[in-house]
Amino acid sequence: MDMIERLRGRLVEGAPIYIALATLLYLSMLGIARSSSILGPITALLVLASRAAAALTMGSAAQNVNLSDARRSWRYLYVSLSLWVVAEAIESLSWFLRGAAPLTPSVADLLRFAGYLAALTSFAVYPGSPPERLGRFRDLFDQIILGLAVLTLVWLIFIKPVLEIGMGNTVQVFWSAIFPIFDSVLLVLLLRLILLAKYTHERGSLASIGVAFLLMVVCDIVDGYGILQGDVSGINLVEGGWLASNIFFVLGSRLVVRDTVNGKVQDQRRGGQSFATRIEPLLPIAFTYAVVGLTVFDWWLSGEVDWIAVGAAIILSLLLVGRQGVIAGHFEMRQYATMVNTSADLAFICQEDGRILFTNPAFKRILHPEDDPDGAVRLDQFAILDEELTDIIARALEGGWLGEISFRRRNGSRFPVLLSLMPVEDARGSRKMLAGTAHDLTTIRRRENELRDALKEVAAARAKLENLNVELEAKVQARTSELKSTVTELENLLEELKVLDRMKTEFVALVSHELRAPLTNIRSGIELILHKDKGMTSSVREALELVQTETQRLSRFVETILDLSSLEAGRFPLKLTALPIGVVAKNVHNWFIETGYGERLTLNFPQDLPMAIVDEHALESVFFHLIDNALKYAPEGEIIVEGWAEKDCVFVAVADSGPGIHPDERDRVFEMFHRGDTRDSREVYGYGLGLPMVQRLIEIMDGGIRIEESPSGGARLVFWLRQAD
Repeated sequence: MDMIERLRGRLVEGAPIYIALATLLYLSMLGIARSSSILGPITALLVLASRAAAALTMGSAAQNVNLSDARRSWRYLYVSLSLWVVAEAIESLSWFLRGAAPLTPSVADLLRFAGYLAALTSFAVYPGSPPERLGRFRDLFDQIILGLAVLTLVWLIFIKPVLEIGMGNTVQVFWSAIFPIFDSVLLVLLLRLILLAKYTHERGSLASIGVAFLLMVVCDIVDGYGILQGDVSGINLVEGGWLASNIFFVLGSRLVVRDTVNGKVQDQRRGGQSFATRIEPLLPIAFTYAVVGLTVFDWWLSGEVDWIAVGAAIILSLLLVGRQGVIAGHFEMRQYATMVNTSADLAFICQEDGRILFTNPAFKRILHPEDDPDGAVRLDQFAILDEELTDIIARALEGGWLGEISFRRRNGSRFPVLLSLMPVEDARGSRKMLAGTAHDLTTIRRRENELRDALKEVAAARAKLENLNVELEAKVQARTSELKSTVTELENLLEELKVLDRMKTEFVALVSHELRAPLTNIRSGIELILHKDKGMTSSVREALELVQTETQRLSRFVETILDLSSLEAGRFPLKLTALPIGVVAKNVHNWFIETGYGERLTLNFPQDLPMAIVDEHALESVFFHLIDNALKYAPEGEIIVEGWAEKDCVFVAVADSGPGIHPDERDRVFEMFHRGDTRDSREVYGYGLGLPMVQRLIEIMDGGIRIEESPSGGARLVFWLRQAD
């Protein structure tokens, strides 16, 4: 048995090669010895062998095809090829016994006729449209229209002219034309199936079989013409065409099972509505129009009415109208079916005895009803009713029924539903049915319970909140009384602080003002002594110069305190005018040159630098404090003062190469009396008033200041002022 299966497998695998070799052998023999008497039997054997190989391959495909809904069609096609093999065997036997093909009609012709019927059944039952009932009606309409249209066209083009010129009697014409007619009908049905094919390899398989039938159409037409002419030898290129058609039968059988692994289709489905699926519905219309047009043309050409063609045209027109009605009904039915099938509610149809007929996917997904051996799944098997099922169904059949019940799942669990039963109108009145819909109330009941629990929690929380509110009001009243007394005390304290602050300001101003005159006198006296007494010793001169320096420092400190006091009191005199900042910086630079520090300063102000809105005295104070601060904290290196214009402001930067200012200290250096390093030696004097003074003066002049990192590693203070119009 295994050896037979292996042999069968090898024959199936090599079938295309064998048939191709047989075709080449036949053509070569036909060219060499066409008139030889042995050519007929050999040709019959070659056709028989090639047809048997095609039938064997088709049988293997019918067993292995993985398109389960199309497997029955491939089996019918296998039966068709098998009948043709038997017919070829009878013809081969006739060649060996009689030395000629059997006369038409013969047993072989009857078997071939039966094979065509099997092939027609194969293409008629092939699944092309959706399996809904109206979809099958549409398939039937399309097949009838196409078949009748092809028959009418063959009658008008071939059979009628042959009968009119008297090439043969009716029986001869019938048996000469019957097989080309079958081939034509099958070819048109195959064209429709090719357009409807769901998979690319399926479409290729059907196309290959279509080529086979196309070859058979041509060969059968030529063979039928030869029979009508009295040539029954059959030894010509017709047999070569039949041999070649078997090659395409084999290729079609191989393609349909090619792209499968482990029983699963590996080829991809065609997505969307392709051009082919849009063309397919037009085929019956096009063939009907072709029949009507050819009938009219034949009437115009011959001057006689062909009532057979006219009757066929009328029937085709009526069928076409019926087809369009079926399509419209099918479309509407699919809309309703899609709506029901995609609904989340449970839907079903039951009879008056409660037996379930149809269910939607939601029903099956939740309840999983399965038919028992008698096919009786009843409504009361999963519906928990408070009264008899017959009473509910009786009321539902009269005018519908609506109520809340529970459904039982197959695992025994229950869930609440809102069940609606409505009678289904049946014009025939053969049987009474009910349409039922059940809305699952599980989520609604759960939400109701959750809402009920939440309301209870809210009520409890509200009562607790009211108690807390009473306690809180008492605490708030007590705390409010405490806060009122505290506010009163703070207001009194604030007034005292204001008085003290005013007294402090006045005291500092008074002391500073009183110190200004003595310091001026001391500084003038020392300058006079140093200028007139040239003969004093160096130690005395150094002491006097030290006193003079300290006196100048103390004077600047006093001036700064007086300026800050004026700023805080709002009495600092400002006269804002448009001035060139570079000129003011140059004046301050000259002062530092006189004191011996000018050689470290570098000014960089462009000639076209716009003027700024400033107070000259205030701006000189800003330059003085910034440069003085840089000289003190950067004892070495160059001090760069540069200016530039940007947008509507004039910017100035003072950069040194000292230790810089730590990022954490950049905001605090503008506070009064704050110093970045309290461990400064006596060579670095400072009281934390310079930068606060600079910030306040710049802000009064509607400007700003920030601290950046200097490119040389030190501090870089940048301030900006409004540019003059």
